[in-house]
Amino acid sequence: MFIFGSKIDVHKIKEEIKTDKAMLVDVRRDDEWNSNHAVGAIHFPVDRITHGEVPTSDVSRKIYLYCASGGRSAMATHELKKRGYLAENIGGLGNWQAAGGAIE
Repeated sequence: MFIFGSKIDVHKIKEEIKTDKAMLVDVRRDDEWNSNHAVGAIHFPVDRITHGEVPTSDVSRKIYLYCASGGRSAMATHELKKRGYLAENIGGLGNWQAAGGAIE
């Protein structure tokens, strides 16, 4: 499921990250990550997920995913949900920014 723009609750996501209830995952390529990324995100390229790796072993920890436009994060979300994870696609990095999320 895509969440667009103002529907992303940046404050809620940041609070969930702070209390270890969630994580924000950037699934873009290395060069994209190095160019800029959401503050508080971890880098875990989509290829790792499609090859069976996961960014956390805690299936109760919610995983918010983004990429450049939402396509790769949708694929990653689908794969993680198949494995029993609480995953949510927030679309592209621009969606995060439009909702007030900071980048670095």
